[in-house]
Amino acid sequence: MNARSLLTLVISSLLINGLVIDNDQASAGLFTATASAEESELSKLAHDMKPGEWAELKAKRPNKLMRVFVGHRDSGKEVWHHIAGWTDDGKWDSKTRQFLFMGFRLQNKFIAYSEDSNQWRILSGPFGWNTSGQGTFKDTRKTGFGHVYGRNALDADHGIFYVSSLGGYTYAYHLQDGTWTRIEGGSRMTIEYFPGLGLLSHETRPIRSKTAFPLNLLRPDSNTWEMFTTLPFSGYHAIAHYNPKLDEMIFIAGNDSRSVVTLKRNGQVTRQEDLPFDMTIRHGQVVVDPNTGLYLIFHQGLLYEFNSKTNQYQSVIDYRPPWGKYEMPVPAAIPELGVILFVDDKTLLYKPHFQSKN
Repeated sequence: MNARSLLTLVISSLLINGLVIDNDQASAGLFTATASAEESELSKLAHDMKPGEWAELKAKRPNKLMRVFVGHRDSGKEVWHHIAGWTDDGKWDSKTRQFLFMGFRLQNKFIAYSEDSNQWRILSGPFGWNTSGQGTFKDTRKTGFGHVYGRNALDADHGIFYVSSLGGYTYAYHLQDGTWTRIEGGSRMTIEYFPGLGLLSHETRPIRSKTAFPLNLLRPDSNTWEMFTTLPFSGYHAIAHYNPKLDEMIFIAGNDSRSVVTLKRNGQVTRQEDLPFDMTIRHGQVVVDPNTGLYLIFHQGLLYEFNSKTNQYQSVIDYRPPWGKYEMPVPAAIPELGVILFVDDKTLLYKPHFQSKN
């Protein structure tokens, strides 16, 4: 049955039941029914979840998705290192409906999940890591060990995924054609994209003695960095995330202080209430609740909500993480579905529940 015949059948059925509709209403109803019938596995699972619930998404994935091969022990046993840990930097692109994350542990690994195919894949990095190709650029990193920290960012408007490197460059992956370009400079610890403003780089060296650390903005016309404002703490181990609900960005100092600030697009920096606990990037993840705009802080088996409007923290009662002791899951919120995707040994969804009355 073609679409026109189906539309006629729908309208006839409604008329038989004594309902009067116009063609626009009928078309809208038919479109909704068709979209519902073609729902992805991800969207079906998300829609069936209740607030506060976890669920596993059965997605296809390559073996050892979250690990890289780094050599052999003296015994001949293979050694694989986890590419996450010390990060919460997964990115969800609503336009292409995919999760993107560049992990790092001795070598980088660029992974992506596609909602359309419900599977994970490994993408080519700028140096050809974990691929058969040589990559576009020579590897200029000055160290072979470490973590990814906050060096991922996504410009969804222009379809660009950024990753800053220890080699003194920021690399840009263009989603449309899968090519890489690079820009000189960028933080070795924390970058984040502020829509309508640009790519921001939180530096680790102060311009004054531990009182003012540059937050640099990338000028797209010249691909050069200029100071946008300063923050009261270093980008070292800091966490930064853009909040689309409030059009602001949050910065959390990480393991050297409990300091928290928010940033508006006009450059206004607001000092918020300090965290009520010590937090490290190794054990902490921050995600913007796609439903409320609250900041969800996952930390050592606990979950806190932070409301930047009222400057208050609240513990989420009865929260229990579903992953194991040695897992280091990477999250990203999916705004259009109202859930958060976490990936490690499994692909998990969490639907936040709004409890804050702040």
